[in-house]
Amino acid sequence: MITSIRIDRDVPMKTRDGVTLRADVYRPDDGRKYPAILSRTPYNKVWSGNNDFLTAVDAAFAGYAFVLQDTRGMWSSEGQFASEWNYHTGQPLEGADGYDAVEWVAAEPWCDGRVGMAGNSYLGHVQWQTALAQPPSLKAIAPAIISSGPGQESRPGGVFEFEMIVSWFCMMALGTVDRLEKEGRNVSRMRAMVLQAMNNNDEVLEYLPFRNVPHFDFDGLRESFSESVMKPALEQLTSEADLYWDFSRVQVPCFHAGGWYDMYSGSLFTSFNMMRNKGGSQAAQEGQHVFCGPWVHGSNLLPVTGALNFGPSAGGLAASAQARQLAFFDRYVKGQDVEIPAVRYFVMGLNQWRDTDAWPLHQTIWQRYFLSSRGRANTAAGDGLLTPDAPGSQPADRYCYDPLDPVPTVGGRSLGGKLTPGPFDQSRVEKRQDVLCYTTAPLEADLEVTGPIKVHLSAATSVRDTDFVAKLVDVYPDGAAYNVVEGVLRARFRHGLLNPSPVTPGEVQLYVIDLASVSIVFRKGHRMRLDITSSNFPRFDRNMNTGNLFGEDAEGVIAEQTVFHDTVHASHVELPVIKS
Repeated sequence: MITSIRIDRDVPMKTRDGVTLRADVYRPDDGRKYPAILSRTPYNKVWSGNNDFLTAVDAAFAGYAFVLQDTRGMWSSEGQFASEWNYHTGQPLEGADGYDAVEWVAAEPWCDGRVGMAGNSYLGHVQWQTALAQPPSLKAIAPAIISSGPGQESRPGGVFEFEMIVSWFCMMALGTVDRLEKEGRNVSRMRAMVLQAMNNNDEVLEYLPFRNVPHFDFDGLRESFSESVMKPALEQLTSEADLYWDFSRVQVPCFHAGGWYDMYSGSLFTSFNMMRNKGGSQAAQEGQHVFCGPWVHGSNLLPVTGALNFGPSAGGLAASAQARQLAFFDRYVKGQDVEIPAVRYFVMGLNQWRDTDAWPLHQTIWQRYFLSSRGRANTAAGDGLLTPDAPGSQPADRYCYDPLDPVPTVGGRSLGGKLTPGPFDQSRVEKRQDVLCYTTAPLEADLEVTGPIKVHLSAATSVRDTDFVAKLVDVYPDGAAYNVVEGVLRARFRHGLLNPSPVTPGEVQLYVIDLASVSIVFRKGHRMRLDITSSNFPRFDRNMNTGNLFGEDAEGVIAEQTVFHDTVHASHVELPVIKS
């Protein structure tokens, strides 16, 4: 039994190109060798040790040396930080640094040569890059709340996680300001503008044309702003495969952790299934695990998410979040005979945990719910219906999308300085004329929906490019309407990011909108609702409806949108229904 640990601060390591990176090492204080867990962070290693997924102290008392390293150019580490939103610039550097860090840890006198990696968000991002580099001593990784590729999860839809990117850039820009000041630059004006952007980010988010936003127009920031924020997704793609990590090069087991209200909830299961099918070794393919609760993007796993309380079993402590991740490392790093479910997930509505061995579930029944109305589905008070019956001859629904008056983000899978993620009552936005609402009758019995969800929307627009946004909502008997999942698709990318094509105004097109995965029971007496609109701002960048590149427009064009739901052009949401 380990009764005491020691902490060594700022332990130096030399990379292959001579840069010194520094780490804090938490380990049992008994002089013995232990396997190690490495976590690499740009957010300050002192802060990153406290994490509801796995803390440094608890890992050390569980018989691991836990190593927290500041990434290149951040905090106590030397060198220059490379923006990870630029795949071609960032990936090789973090992969090389991760490789060097793993092998350095493995060779330390307090390590027995076996190394795992842990951490969430960016800390998960660098785990993928390290695993791709295949350091020999790496035995397993546990990337939490992170995408299944170098970009954001929404990128296949052709949009930017706008508020998240801007908020993240502001935070990282402060590190750049500090570095430039240490180099002797007068950065007082730069610092003031970056802080203004952080504290009043509406100034940045609403600035038009966005490419001319003045807050980052300084030598030392201008180039990284262009690369990190402004660079179009197409410039970073050579094939659709570039949207995802090359999982065939990842040879170790993975523990994928996340939450239903995290922006990467879809990536959680994409990574799991792609590693099962394409992982670079049999051990990797067979060693895939998912752990998903009703949580948002962050380190605190709370039972209260947004405006809803999912019960005492939903919290990280009650869900044994740390114990489950340690059990994963015990099995794949220490080699112990530990049983771990392939998938452990939380069913919202029932507020229960369940285990399964596949995603989607084997017993899934794919059920279509069709959009229906008499042509007046605008607002929740309209005549829009969501029904399992296929439509007959029906008039279409219409609304106007004005990019200067976008539908505001209310909860959902958001992240940043301005937005609060999670489930919130959507009644305010469902009063807008540019939101179509399709609602079921009150449910006669509980209805479980567990798995990936997609909306098939037949629609036309008056412009050459626009967006379509879909949101699935749980309507309570008292009328409160809580968002469950949402998705977006930019019209010109309806055939994929590598096949952009303008829309012919007035022509009916099929838009398949990915709403990612979820598990929820819509309770008896509740109603399901599907909202259709053309913006979710500022979570996603607003489409100015001009067809121009992101950030170029000072003015937009109002789009007249038509949604069809008839015999020829049916629109529906496909739900993964689980029968009890």
